[in-house]
This record gives sequence, structure tokens and C-alpha cells, in this order.
Amino acid sequence: MNRGSSRRGEGLRDRDVMNLLDQLELYTLDAVRKEPSQKDYWLFVYKSMKSGLLMTKMMEKHLRYKLNSLGVQV
Repeated sequence: MNRGSSRRGEGLRDRDVMNLLDQLELYTLDAVRKEPSQKDYWLFVYKSMKSGLLMTKMMEKHLRYKLNSLGVQV
């Protein structure tokens, strides 16, 4: 029974990761049309992960540190 629950969780996580990859693809395609910066990229990643279920406390801490070092306040 626990195994089925685990698999459902994996399926949700896989879907969330695929959604993030889709968003990164769109960002990359859009970046071709303009001059993106490192700030733009990491802010996009932060917002994408925050809106999904992929943001862990450690990941958020790391991304906030990275964004702050680039001069971006979130």
C-alpha cells in the first residue's frame, strides 16, 4: 500500500520536474529574442520553482543567496 502512495508521489514530482523543464525551454526560446542576464535567468528559475512543488527550504535558501549576490531582492 505504501508503495502505491510512493509511486503517486513520484508521478507528481516527475510532472513538476517536466513542467519546470518546459518553462526553461520557453525561457531559452524567449532569451534568443532579447538580451537576458544572469539575474533574469535565476529569477525565472526561482519563480518557476516557487510556483511549483519543487522548492525545498535548502533550495530556496541557495537561490535567495544567489539572487542576492546578483543584486536581486526577492
